[in-house]
Amino acid sequence: MPARSSKSPSSSKAVPVPKAPSSSVVKASGKPAKPAAVKVEVDLKVDSPKIREMERAALKRRGFTWALTIIIIICLGALLKITVREAFLKNPRFAIRQVIVRTSGTLSAERIIRASALTHGMNLLTVNLRDIQARIVTLPQVSKVKKIGRDYEGRLTLEVDQRQPVAWLECARLGMKAHKPETGHFIDAEGVVFPCELITDAFAALPVIRHESLLHVQPGSPLTDLQTQSALSLLKLLNERHEKQQSPQPLELAVQNAWSVTASLDDGSRITFGIDDLDEQLARLDRIWIESRHRSWKIDTLNLLVRKNMPVTFSSPPDLTGLTDIETASLGSHPQPGASHLTHR
Repeated sequence: MPARSSKSPSSSKAVPVPKAPSSSVVKASGKPAKPAAVKVEVDLKVDSPKIREMERAALKRRGFTWALTIIIIICLGALLKITVREAFLKNPRFAIRQVIVRTSGTLSAERIIRASALTHGMNLLTVNLRDIQARIVTLPQVSKVKKIGRDYEGRLTLEVDQRQPVAWLECARLGMKAHKPETGHFIDAEGVVFPCELITDAFAALPVIRHESLLHVQPGSPLTDLQTQSALSLLKLLNERHEKQQSPQPLELAVQNAWSVTASLDDGSRITFGIDDLDEQLARLDRIWIESRHRSWKIDTLNLLVRKNMPVTFSSPPDLTGLTDIETASLGSHPQPGASHLTHR
């Protein structure tokens, strides 16, 4: 320790003691600044045997409450499941008693129901409508399932759009025979091929497209080759003329080769068309039909592939009186009796 001074306090000279800095700081404005706040953390938790006992009791009460809540939820869930099962799933009111099919086409209602896999007694609430739709559209004859409705009175309604055939498709190489349910195939306006399962009078009267060059046909898929599409277009145009002008109706269209189609009409005539420029060829045919009706000609064959000197044969000798006065055609040589060549100017 340092040695004490031998001088008494009274005899020593007073030494000025520096003052502590004032806690009040005067700002430039003259107002004293507030002292800074001091945050003090105080742990007030008190631990004692009594407190620990009370905490254990509270924990037990919370555990009991949670356990009771879980048991109640399980019981309510089981009760709800039983209620739903008895009130809805096993309720005969919601069982399928009738399936109504609204459709028009080559498929029967029974065939559509079989494809849907619907059976009597199935519950309307548990039936998956998307699965039903997916099963029905797999049928080649079906274009789309328009609507599936259920009224919860035991009835389920199916509205199905079927492909509408415009002709039979025949190909001996592939075993496709027209007018026979076992081997017959239809074709619609888009070229989609589908098998025949039902023959009505209207379907039996459809024309035939004979295409012997086909190598493969997939039911439900369209034929995109140029010859088939041209035959379908020609069939549509000839049918329109039959409805509007009472022209001969097509009975059969035969794809002869890669560049021509021969149409057999109900007046006994056979007209050969090229697969291109159908409108121009039909315009020439219209003029020939007008002349044939005017002169009562009975055309046997006509080749529209030739633009000039078109070969025409008649089933009976034609009336040629005054033909040279017609501005639209002139008669050429006669290679055989009843045969003529028309030349368009």
